[in-house]
Amino acid sequence: MTLEELTARGTAAMEAGQWAEARDAFRELLAATRSPAALAGLSDALFLLGEIGESVRCRERAYAASRRAGNVAEAVDSAVWLCLVYGMSLGNQAAAKGWLARAESMAAPDDGLSLAWVDFCAALLATDARRCRTLIERALATSQEMGDPDLAVCALAERGVVLVKDGDVQAGLRCVDEAMASALGGDGTSSYTVVMAGCSMLTVCDLLGDLGRAAQWTQAAGDWMKVYGCPYLYAQCRLVHGRVLLLTGHWAEAEDELGRAAESTKGVFPGMYHRAITSLADLRVRQGRFDEARAVIEGIGAPVESSLVAAALALVSHEPLTAVALAERWLRSEQDGSGSGSLVPPLHAGGQRSSLETAAALSLLVEARLAAGDLDGAQRVAVSLGERAGGPGGAALLSAYAVLAGGRISAAQGVAEAAAACFEDALTLFGRLDLSLEAGRARLELARVLAADQPVLAVSEARAALTALDRLGATHDADVAAALLRSWGAGGRSVPRGPGVLTRREQEILGLLVRGYSNQEIAGHLFISRKTAAHHVSSLLDKLGLRNRAEAAAYGARLGSLS
Repeated sequence: MTLEELTARGTAAMEAGQWAEARDAFRELLAATRSPAALAGLSDALFLLGEIGESVRCRERAYAASRRAGNVAEAVDSAVWLCLVYGMSLGNQAAAKGWLARAESMAAPDDGLSLAWVDFCAALLATDARRCRTLIERALATSQEMGDPDLAVCALAERGVVLVKDGDVQAGLRCVDEAMASALGGDGTSSYTVVMAGCSMLTVCDLLGDLGRAAQWTQAAGDWMKVYGCPYLYAQCRLVHGRVLLLTGHWAEAEDELGRAAESTKGVFPGMYHRAITSLADLRVRQGRFDEARAVIEGIGAPVESSLVAAALALVSHEPLTAVALAERWLRSEQDGSGSGSLVPPLHAGGQRSSLETAAALSLLVEARLAAGDLDGAQRVAVSLGERAGGPGGAALLSAYAVLAGGRISAAQGVAEAAAACFEDALTLFGRLDLSLEAGRARLELARVLAADQPVLAVSEARAALTALDRLGATHDADVAAALLRSWGAGGRSVPRGPGVLTRREQEILGLLVRGYSNQEIAGHLFISRKTAAHHVSSLLDKLGLRNRAEAAAYGARLGSLS
């Protein structure tokens, strides 16, 4: 195959989203020629395959090769790329600033487009809001004047972030939405354009707690993702995407995305790595797998960064004062920059932490203070949460948490009617956001305050909560709902739990039960002891709330027919 054919093959594969084929073509091309184009093409393919370290090394070689060849524009392009990746995927601010300075030094005074890309990168790294806005507006104007569609989309999306941070929320959202439509509509010439626009969009959603917008744009990107894969490739936006999946109950997908975020940042990006790991621990808490959650946070040795998860664990262990102290530690670290927030670079988010986590932290603190008998303290926290919800950019998520806090305060004061109204509103808001766990918890709180005056309705609400929580795989919360029903003489579970509570091994064994395997046959098939097989069968029966293996087989067969 000629060099021209290899180049065409690699380029075509990149355009078709066939990253592995593009990688192979560019590697073959690189063996025949050490050209900067071959190195840059291989770098792009490796990055999109998630091989960040090797991708960066290739791009640095591409930069050096461009310099030797005297191609300044190509060298600037590589320097800009390296600035973005060092900052957004590797968390190396020194390297990001160094490559930005290199690009700025090389760009010719009359090379307006290269200088515009330098402005774009400088805006991402700027800490002064006014300077950030000036740079991004200049980059956007130049991109439109010189006809660079990729920079135009990226700068427009980042302008949305700048405006939202500056308090002009509606204008910022308009920019982000327009940039996403433009990127997915094919206005850009590179896959990176969708990656950058998607990252800016998720950043805005994170800042505002706008889960609905994030989910809607992810859905709109479905066709693009079928060809090119998930566009949320930078470590920051991958983590936010994982958090969105976590909150909206897509737990298997969340675990995969957060795992990728942790894998890509381990050893190179400590702050983001700790956030990814603590998010995985949060997932275990939500699933009711508390021992695993403790092991996860103990394993990373980051007590400040993991203190919010530790607070949730303390609360379920009936240690409310410890939960209060840990939640307050986490909130202090966000305010003074002493925690993981100081380790996360200001690209996109400008050093601000996620309202997704802050709102949840305040809500947990209200619950912990009430459990500790501190009604006045809980009220003060609830007021703070309400102020955030009513402030600039206050979104439905913040409002939902604020209303939930109000319901808990009213319930603690013995004002059942007001508490019920708040819990009903919280249930509605969480339901609209597709937050199944929070909606289930709000419904359970509603059932409790209805019990005295409307016992029939209370049982109905508790049963609905139990069904939803079981379906989600939130074992602890579902068990609380079942115990509440039993305390009212209304029985516990009337239907089995959902399969999400099972480990992968238990799911495998459920499939074998459907096929009629005995414990001895299961043991032989899986190369485990008969005693271990029996233990797994017993465990899955208990988790699913089933009486025997025949019920498990019928349940598994029913589940398979629906999938």
